[in-house]
Amino acid sequence: MLAIIRRWWVWILAVIVLAFGARFASSFPWQDTWESILEANWGLLGLASAANLLSFAAKGVAWHLLLVTMAPVRFRSTQAATFAGAAVNAVSIAVSGEAARMHLVTTYDGVPAMAAARSILASRFVEAAALGLLLMALGVGGSLWPGWYLGAAGAVLAIGAILILWRSRLVGSANRSPAGPAGLPLSGLVLPILVAGIAWLLQWAGYHWAIAATGVPLNPEHSVTAVVLSNIGGLLRLTPGNVGVLQGAVVLALRPLHVPGSQAVAAGLALQAVQVFPILAVGLLLLGRHGLRELLRGSATEPV
Repeated sequence: MLAIIRRWWVWILAVIVLAFGARFASSFPWQDTWESILEANWGLLGLASAANLLSFAAKGVAWHLLLVTMAPVRFRSTQAATFAGAAVNAVSIAVSGEAARMHLVTTYDGVPAMAAARSILASRFVEAAALGLLLMALGVGGSLWPGWYLGAAGAVLAIGAILILWRSRLVGSANRSPAGPAGLPLSGLVLPILVAGIAWLLQWAGYHWAIAATGVPLNPEHSVTAVVLSNIGGLLRLTPGNVGVLQGAVVLALRPLHVPGSQAVAAGLALQAVQVFPILAVGLLLLGRHGLRELLRGSATEPV
């Protein structure tokens, strides 16, 4: 019953977002946006595409490091599941991509469903911890925003995520004891968080290069703002590939630069293309059109 209610809320929110989007689109100067896209620097877009793909590969490595502590799984299986899940997210809403990852590792390598689900949830906290540490580093060693503000926000995020991982025992040996499953020690979280941090840096580079490709003279603080805003706005995944959410994040991040709305939206669309089309190509290469269709059907009923 709760699952049905949750799905209805997702659809209601999606309809509201689409309604506002349609109203905005009806009066927007799309001709200027299209011209900015046509004049984009294709070399920078290629670099952004490569960085985005490497970012997903790093996320797959971090997830593998967590899952392998709970069940035997092949590295190529977690990589394939990561890219396939990302491809599903590009064309679906809600948690379909995570369900697809779970479906693939349980099907390919016989990973227990509970272990797969716990490791996917744990990977989210690992990514949050890595982002928090990255924001701390930027606040202390960089010139982005007021250092104390950024460092404090990063510290809260990192410490909170690490404490949840440590205390909840989401990952670790599946061997039972009277106290429950043996959790992964804090030292065992260092490498996954480090790899997740590399994934964030690559994603940041992808955002920066994709936006810069449209001629926007942005600084690193603006591209990292777009990264943070798009990931916060995309938590509920109300639209396929976060369409609309991603463009809104870029527009807000570029607002201090007084970038014209048409150019800011062009940057968001270029970023969207960089994030979606290469991932879809890799997903189709790994699974084939039939396999991706079956995965979408299976992930729609897979519990997470």
